[in-house]
Amino acid sequence: GHAVAARQEMVAGLTSREMDVLRAIARGQSMKETARALGISPKTVDNHTQNVYAKIGVKTRGGATLFAIEHGLCR
Repeated sequence: GHAVAARQEMVAGLTSREMDVLRAIARGQSMKETARALGISPKTVDNHTQNVYAKIGVKTRGGATLFAIEHGLCR
C-alpha cells in the first residue's frame, strides 16, 4: 500500500500557506522578511495576511499573534 502523509491540522479554515504567514507574523517578521523566507512577493504575503485576519476575526498583527499563541501555532 501507499503511505499517506499525515496532514497538518488546519485551524480556523486556514490554508497551509496562510498558517506559514500567521507563524511569521507571530515571530514578528516583516512582510518583506516573510516574502523572502517563503519565496513569494510582499503583495502575496499581504493578501494572505488579510485572508488570515478575516478568517480568525482579528484586525491587527497583535491580535493575530495572540491567536497563534492561544492555538499553539508558534514554534
